[in-house]
Amino acid sequence: MTTLSNFPDVIKNRYNAFSTMQLKPLAQQKTAEPEQNQFASAIVHEIRNPLTNINLAADLLQSTLITDDQKIYLDIIIRASTRINDLANNLLAHYNLDETLFEKYSVRQLIDDVLAINSDRINLKNITVKKQFIAPDAEIFVNKPEMKIAMTNILINAIDAMPSANRELKLIVKSMNNKHIIEIADNGIGISKENLKKIFNPFFTDKPGGIGLGLSNTLDILLSNHVGIDVQSVEGAGTSFILSFNKVS
Repeated sequence: MTTLSNFPDVIKNRYNAFSTMQLKPLAQQKTAEPEQNQFASAIVHEIRNPLTNINLAADLLQSTLITDDQKIYLDIIIRASTRINDLANNLLAHYNLDETLFEKYSVRQLIDDVLAINSDRINLKNITVKKQFIAPDAEIFVNKPEMKIAMTNILINAIDAMPSANRELKLIVKSMNNKHIIEIADNGIGISKENLKKIFNPFFTDKPGGIGLGLSNTLDILLSNHVGIDVQSVEGAGTSFILSFNKVS
């Protein structure tokens, strides 16, 4: 088992910084400088330019005669384009001090939303999803857009780690003491003990072409939402990400 106590100092320092924050609208925790706002706006603008071209091309394709198989892939392109646009909007909202708020969120709805976001990748890779809700539905207090991003990053890592056959993704929900627990487990290749200590380090990756910021950003989101994180992995057997949320009183 790996917990924050096993991570390098850079990770523990990030945890300590976030743990001193009170649970309040995330906007009040942000202190972005004007230059950061301008940079975020510029990135969103540059993303939307090619995105507009993709949407126009997709609209033109929809108006032509295409086969049922082609329509399946066209629908995937349209959904992916919509998702990119939503992420661009979330990036702007991240720096907007009036819009980013904590809200109550059903745990089951969170899981269903994240699975829907990743449904194309799940279906294309023939992954079997098993949901196990040990406890009744529960509510948590989080930033919804950010939590969906964090959970999506974890799911994508799980999907990419699974072999070409018999892929299985488990999502388990239970309540323990004053916590609601979400476990995301895969039957993939697992993570070595050495790499397990590095997975949240910025720019660390063992994926070809990877950047190494997905799990680093995920950790920041989880900590800013006061979500505990534990990672368990066995090489050749799979990995589990265990998230613990405070119960809403």
